[in-house]
Amino acid sequence: MPSATLDARFAAIIDLLHRAVAARIAGGALAGPLIILICGRLRRMARRFASLAARHVAGRLHIRRRAPSPRPARRRSGPPGWYPRGHAWLVRLVPAAAGGGSQLQYLLAEPEMADFLAAAPQAGRILRPLCRALGIRPPETLRLKPPARRTPASPPPAASPSDPPPAPALAPGACGPPICAA
Repeated sequence: MPSATLDARFAAIIDLLHRAVAARIAGGALAGPLIILICGRLRRMARRFASLAARHVAGRLHIRRRAPSPRPARRRSGPPGWYPRGHAWLVRLVPAAAGGGSQLQYLLAEPEMADFLAAAPQAGRILRPLCRALGIRPPETLRLKPPARRTPASPPPAASPSDPPPAPALAPGACGPPICAA
């Protein structure tokens, strides 16, 4: 089970990132609304991780496995076009965030975190976007497996002209063709 230090260290990394982003407003490098959006997203990540870790420690963590949907997933209308995205977007906007990325990489490499990620796969939904924002490669336990490709059902083989015609279907309970007594 993760200790309180795991949650506290993650919160410290988020706090470091939050302070680095907030410091950019003083220099006028980033617009105020964008900083508010980024800081809000970082705080939500910290709250979600803390909640997940607390439920795991208390033994109330439920792993929900969803059945694959029969229809393809629709793409949600994401944030507006000016919202940052892409690999290492946070480090490009705030170069001081690279230190937080380094700390996160060390935290993800620890065995205690690996055990927690194995027990709580939901943490991937919190950590994968943060890894992408900081430009670090997530550990194997966080990587999404590509969806299994379904092979379409192959049509029955076409009958060749030299094949005999198929036998007529029998009624339920019938043993074979009727025998004629002549």
